[in-house]
Amino acid sequence: MPFTQTDLQSAGSVYDTAVGFQDKYRAKQIALLAKVAANGDKLPKELDDELMNWQVSAKKALKHIEEQRKPFTEKAHAFIKAFTSVENALGKELYDPIQQVRDKSAKIHAEEAAAARAKEQAELAAKQKRIDDIAQLETQLRNGYAVYLSTVKQTLLTVYTGATLDLLEDAISELTLAMDWTLSNEAWNSITLVGDTELIEEVRTKEKFDACDSHFALEVSKYAEYLLSLMPARKEELEAGVAQSEAAAELARKQEQEAADNKLAAQKKADADAAKAKQAATVTVMVAQANRQVEAPRAIESYSMIVGSIDGWRAVVDYYLTNSGTVAEDLGKVKLDQMAAFAEKQAKATGEMITHSDVSYEPKYKAVARATKKKVA
Repeated sequence: MPFTQTDLQSAGSVYDTAVGFQDKYRAKQIALLAKVAANGDKLPKELDDELMNWQVSAKKALKHIEEQRKPFTEKAHAFIKAFTSVENALGKELYDPIQQVRDKSAKIHAEEAAAARAKEQAELAAKQKRIDDIAQLETQLRNGYAVYLSTVKQTLLTVYTGATLDLLEDAISELTLAMDWTLSNEAWNSITLVGDTELIEEVRTKEKFDACDSHFALEVSKYAEYLLSLMPARKEELEAGVAQSEAAAELARKQEQEAADNKLAAQKKADADAAKAKQAATVTVMVAQANRQVEAPRAIESYSMIVGSIDGWRAVVDYYLTNSGTVAEDLGKVKLDQMAAFAEKQAKATGEMITHSDVSYEPKYKAVARATKKKVA
C-alpha cells in the first residue's frame, strides 16, 4: 500500500494550506475586481501594477502548493495504478480464459446440434425418397399387371369376335383352355419397372406374384367362361350373317372401363401406402429427436449481453462492423442496442462471442416441461 498514516496526515496539512491560499487570494481578487469596476475599462497604471502583482503572487503560491503536494499526488497515482492492476487481472487476465473456455464449449454444442439436425434431416429425406421410390415401383407393378391382364382379356375377346363358322369349334376349345390359365413367371418378370435394382427386388416379391397369380387365374377363368356362354348366340349370329354382335361391342367397352378402373385403384392404393409409410418414418425421426434431447444438456434459448464500459461498447461496435455486412449508407440508422442484439443472436447461432473484459453473456435456457402422471379413468 503506497500511503502511510503519516502521509495522510501530511497530505491533509498541505491541503489545508492550499485551501487557505485559495481563500486569501479569492478575497484579494474580489477587492481588486471591485476597484476595476469603479475605474472602468481603462485602468490607471497604479491599479494595473496592483493587478499584475496579484498575478505574480498567485503564480508563486500555485508553484509552492504544487511542490508541496507532488509527493502525495505521485503516491496517489501509484495507488490508483495498483487498483487498476488488480481490476485488470480480475476483469481480463483471469476472466478471459474462463470465457474463452465457455465460448469454445458453446460453439461445440452449437455445431453438434446443427450437425445432429442436418443428419436427422438427411436421414428423413433418405427415408422419404425410399418410400416414394418404392411407391412408384409398386404403382408401376400394379399398372403393368393391370395392362397385362387387360391384354390377355383382349386376346380372348379377339378369339370370340374373330370366330367364324369354320373356326367356331377352335375358338370354343381355346376359350375352354383359357379357364385353366395361370400367370407365368415370364409374363410377371416382363412387367417393366424403372428404378433402383435393389428396390425393384423388394417390390417384385413372391408374395405379390402369388397374389396376382390367384387374381389372374380367377379373372381369366371367369372371363373365358362368360365368353363361352355367349358362343351359342354367336353361332346363331354367324349363321344369320351378322359379322359383329352388339354383345361383343358392349363387352369391349366394359373391358376398357375395367382396365381404366383397375389402373386408378392401383394408383390410389400406392398413394395411400406411401402416405402411411411417410407418417411412420416421420414418427421414427421425431422419437429419435426426443430421445436425443432427453440425453442432451439443457438447450440455450438465447443470450443477454452485459456491457460495463465505453471500451466494452467499442468492442461491440467493432464486432458489428466486422460481421454484420451493413453498408456505410445504412450505418447511421443502427443503434447500439441493435448492435448488441446482433451479437447476442450470433452467440446463439454460432457460439462466437465478443472477448472483452467488460462484455459478458448471460445464457437463457429453454423451459423444460415437467412430466406429470395422468389419472386412469
